[in-house]
Amino acid sequence: MIKLVATDLDDTLFSKDLTITEKNLKAIEFLKQNGVILILASGRPYPSVKKVAYDLQNFYPMITYQGALVYNPKNDKKLYGCEIKPEDAKELVMLAKDEGIHVHIYIENIWYVEVMNEKTEYYKNLTKLEPHKVENLLEFIDRPVTKVLFFEEHERLKALKERLPKDFSKKFNIMFSKPFFLEFTDINVSKGNALKFLTEYYGLKREEVMAIGDGDNDISMIEYAGIGIAVDNAVEALKKASDFVVSKSDDSGFAEAIEKVFNVHF
Repeated sequence: MIKLVATDLDDTLFSKDLTITEKNLKAIEFLKQNGVILILASGRPYPSVKKVAYDLQNFYPMITYQGALVYNPKNDKKLYGCEIKPEDAKELVMLAKDEGIHVHIYIENIWYVEVMNEKTEYYKNLTKLEPHKVENLLEFIDRPVTKVLFFEEHERLKALKERLPKDFSKKFNIMFSKPFFLEFTDINVSKGNALKFLTEYYGLKREEVMAIGDGDNDISMIEYAGIGIAVDNAVEALKKASDFVVSKSDDSGFAEAIEKVFNVHF
């Protein structure tokens, strides 16, 4: 019996226009009424995911920054954390500067950028957060960094990812959260590891957990869960790793997953 459901947000629970369908809202209400734990699991920063949680009145711990941090939104307590060393974060920022790629970082839930441009504006609209501008990220970084994000056209990022120094794969977890977002977290960070932590936190077994997602960053979570599900707009690698595929996020794929697993209809 499934007692915990973990879901990605963008392009999974959310439609492409960043709304939640009525059917998906009904599925969330069903989980609430039946005491099923709903875990929001996102690459987004904690303040952004917290806004979603309060909108949904869902106050269970949440997986943020690709699994780098797990927070309790009721009291803002950090339950789990795994961050990048300052010197390693500086290496990433230097690479982005050398390549002419837009880069931003997160430290203690604050989003820092060097330039304000259309990319900053897009990310602001996506996350509903305000950027903090600094003169020089390299000089600014003096504490552990939660996440470094490269924002650029997919083909450029894909080519860059393929020629990264070999030691990067030993220090960083590197993946696309969207085709134009290449994200770097500590090597031990994944949604799967964060979901494992929460499964144990609640004293549950993997068999009592289901997860649903769409991106490369969701694969570890899908593989860890007793039941792993992909929406139809998911990347092929995630579809292959999942137990089954449901409709696209725009077509209430999340609700369809709940219907299938819990044998209900909305």
